[in-house]
Amino acid sequence: MLKQRLRYGLAIAAAFAASMAFLPGPFLFLLLVAFAAACQWEFYALAARGGYRVYRGLGLALGGLWIAAVYLLAAPPGKPHPNVPGWEAAMLIVVCFIVLLRTMADAQARRAFETAAITFLGIFYGPVMLSYYLRLAQWDAGRAWGTTRAGVFLCFFLSVVIKLGDTGAYAVGTLLGRHKLCPRVSPGKTWEGLVGGLVASLATGLLMAVVARRCQWGPAGIFWAKAGGEPLLNLWRTGAVSLLLSLAGVFGDLIESMFKRAVQIKDSGGIFPGIGGILDVIDSLIFAPPCLYFFLVWSCP
Repeated sequence: MLKQRLRYGLAIAAAFAASMAFLPGPFLFLLLVAFAAACQWEFYALAARGGYRVYRGLGLALGGLWIAAVYLLAAPPGKPHPNVPGWEAAMLIVVCFIVLLRTMADAQARRAFETAAITFLGIFYGPVMLSYYLRLAQWDAGRAWGTTRAGVFLCFFLSVVIKLGDTGAYAVGTLLGRHKLCPRVSPGKTWEGLVGGLVASLATGLLMAVVARRCQWGPAGIFWAKAGGEPLLNLWRTGAVSLLLSLAGVFGDLIESMFKRAVQIKDSGGIFPGIGGILDVIDSLIFAPPCLYFFLVWSCP
């Protein structure tokens, strides 16, 4: 089981990381729409398995609309959008109103609280969180819908650190795990696995930073800067953000486990042998993009 999971997991992680690193903006947008829709679909399927009524089609449409709005309207960090200020809050309000109106018009919605809340949560849990991949890809872009090599490289860095941290956590937890991390939510998670994941993520992030600085690998300005300038991520910030991303990955994994445990199923799907569904693959990536984005916005020069 461990070998199968590592084989499929590393292959999926490599494909996803390569997509983050090399796809141009429009294709990155389409990839994220597909992943967010698959994530939402499985999330709503979990809710349906638990007997909850949700508006799957409406949720998927609003989720795709959110990612499209981010791609077209979100301004690069430090560059306020000249035409549509405050669009994020306005759009969230509109989405909330649409879901509530749909619930109010549904004569079969016997548990309106649950139907509206789960439908809205599906939009926020998948598309809103994953849309921060696009925000990262727009780092230092000259226009709202543009992407940069530096921004796409940040997406690549994020994906590699998270997924290799996942692999380290699973390997160490399987081989050495003895003490349960959160048995009520995920009986398989151990403190030993958590430490293994943190060490793997930290080592991955620092190794990427060291290689990039010495070989001038990747776009200038991330791990190395020309003419003696300050890079976005020095070794200290790289180490700190690698640990932060690893913890965000663990949190995302535990959140999905909580949802699955609530409806008493093991996997969100059966697409990938030994792993489960798409949501099982990207659960650790859901909360990490906003963590990296705001870390860079708030703490870096």
